Amino acid sequence: MSATNTVPRQRPALPGKVVIVAGAAGAQGRVAAQLFAASGARVVLADLSAEAVTAVAAEIGRDDEVTRAGGAAVPVGADVGDEDSWGTVVETAVREFGRLDGLANYAAVLSRTGVENTEPEVWERTLRINLTGAWLGVRAAVPALRAAGGGSIVNVGSVDALVGRGGGTAYQASKGGMRLLSKSAATEFAAEGIRVNSVHPGPMSNRMVQVVGPKADASGIAALEARLVAQVPAGRLGRAEDIAYAVRFLLSDESSFITGVDLPVDGGLTAQ
Repeated sequence: MSATNTVPRQRPALPGKVVIVAGAAGAQGRVAAQLFAASGARVVLADLSAEAVTAVAAEIGRDDEVTRAGGAAVPVGADVGDEDSWGTVVETAVREFGRLDGLANYAAVLSRTGVENTEPEVWERTLRINLTGAWLGVRAAVPALRAAGGGSIVNVGSVDALVGRGGGTAYQASKGGMRLLSKSAATEFAAEGIRVNSVHPGPMSNRMVQVVGPKADASGIAALEARLVAQVPAGRLGRAEDIAYAVRFLLSDESSFITGVDLPVDGGLTAQ
């Protein structure tokens, strides 16, 4: 590297940025919120359970690493499938921190039934939260991002948005729609400095009980985990921090020329 190179060696990844984390009380969203705050961001934590997301904000507020980095957290109870809720979340960000720089949309529900066994109410609820919720979030965030001079939106999807497989009909449809929503918004707002990307986790260690079902015993979970690990070239399941680091990069200025991409974080699963 040239001695005159001006690329900084070390700096907080999200210094002073104001970021909404939707689904912040979930296993992945919680880890992401903690990482972003420790990276210097001021985070607005949105989740259906106001009590749960308030607890996450309290954890972040007690974290010395967050304090040193200048991060902070504010909780908001919100239904991502509701337009008014999104308005409240964005208004909270602007009121509390003066601006909005990013949105990380982790909010989702999981369904694993196939075409014939998916009930209409499951289909509608899954698409309402996973796809309509993402659209409402993008729509609500864009004016505030525009007012701030640009920003970044990251929608967290799934490898189920990239490859088809039996079962999970509503879930796959919703995540596939989110993927194309992200690309469409990326091309629409790129000239305004608003970037939109999607991150697609592979099999995750923290989702085993959700996939197998709450009544599954330890042996059933272990058997599924072994089958999934065998499919992943990296030889392990994903962790929440694997996804959070990827999302943080796409929220940061280091990715300022990246928009409209699908980023699989899957240990090579979809490279096969």
